[in-house]
Amino acid sequence: MIIRQEQPSDYDEVYELVKKSFATSTNEGEWEYLNEVRKKDEFIPELSLVAENDDGMLIGQIVLYKTDITTSDNVYTELLLSPISVHPDFFRRGIASKMMKEAFQIARGMGFTAIFLCGNPDFYHKFGFKGSYKYAILHIADKTQKAEWCMALELIPDALINKAGTINIQ
Repeated sequence: MIIRQEQPSDYDEVYELVKKSFATSTNEGEWEYLNEVRKKDEFIPELSLVAENDDGMLIGQIVLYKTDITTSDNVYTELLLSPISVHPDFFRRGIASKMMKEAFQIARGMGFTAIFLCGNPDFYHKFGFKGSYKYAILHIADKTQKAEWCMALELIPDALINKAGTINIQ
């Protein structure tokens, strides 16, 4: 398996991959969402990756793009992970983990210090993600101020210290 930067020629195959990956999910339209992400100014092509098996089939995809933390006196730009997909025939083979590791290394090299996402805590906690509220960063829609589904991962230790504020992940 190789992990490489997604190319425009991959878009149709990635669309089908994401659609298959989320076929049983309640997140309908995730495949359309990725097409919208690519059109945003926040999109970073170097952080849109695919996993390709030895036969050249795309079996995974991950994208990280810019998002802002708004504090009382500043705005900090970090990254949002959304979506990450693995072809159903290749679930539970460590593909998501390998893609995250590669994407996070590239992101760190580009100077980013933290990654946010909305997702299943049972899945993402094993990769080191914690509820963003633990860093005093709240999702704008979090009425409880303890939403476990809004998570953060520091790429650099203590990167989120003194960045208390809100984030609007969609």
